[in-house]
Amino acid sequence: MPTDAYSQALQSLSDLGPLRVWSLLVTVFGDLAPDQPLNGPTLSAIMGEIGIKPEASRVALHRLRSDGWVSSAKQGRNSLHSLTAKGRSDSDAARGRIYGGGQATEAVAILMQANTELDPTRFAQIASRLFLCSSTELLPSDAMRLAPESLPPWLGSQIETDGMRDAYKSLHAVLTDISEELDQDMTPVQTAALRVLIVHAWRRLTLKHPDLPRAAHSPDWRGHDCRALVQTLLERYPRPALDAIKPA
Repeated sequence: MPTDAYSQALQSLSDLGPLRVWSLLVTVFGDLAPDQPLNGPTLSAIMGEIGIKPEASRVALHRLRSDGWVSSAKQGRNSLHSLTAKGRSDSDAARGRIYGGGQATEAVAILMQANTELDPTRFAQIASRLFLCSSTELLPSDAMRLAPESLPPWLGSQIETDGMRDAYKSLHAVLTDISEELDQDMTPVQTAALRVLIVHAWRRLTLKHPDLPRAAHSPDWRGHDCRALVQTLLERYPRPALDAIKPA
């Protein structure tokens, strides 16, 4: 069992959901090395600190290379791993949602001419042909835009799932404990591991639903509160220099 606040923080974040290693690597590159190479020993130190075995990291890297997301090149006895143009593009596309200072403050409804399926990460379906989205969202060309003066209190139950509500509650509890209990000095590799797990837990949720204002959600929705805690913790534990990260 973890015996200190740091170890407990890593354990609690890891327990929020299954850690798919390839997806975790996406977070590592997106948060720690979005625009520079990451050498093999540094990457191994970060993944090892999180508790990922070298074999699992190698398999996940192979998958990301096959998907055109990461490229690798030899540098002496080590390897350098970098995001490809595709990897940087995908990472940049999600950056606003992950690191942005606040979720949307206004929402619009759109009416489609016929029954259709829209991206559920951008548009929340309320009824047949009727969707809710952020006021800044790029709308389909055939959409009729509506501007509700207010959002009714029952709306949250229409656009939220029990699973997402519960997931945000769990993340909020873990982030609150970290914010209140973790006050120890950490090494660069510890800071990197903590950041990666915080960003990863947040990324897994915030990219799964539209960016909507608090008024669109039920009182039990903790998404906006989680965003505030993520921002606070990432400011408290800034991204370490890659050349300072060594095995613990």
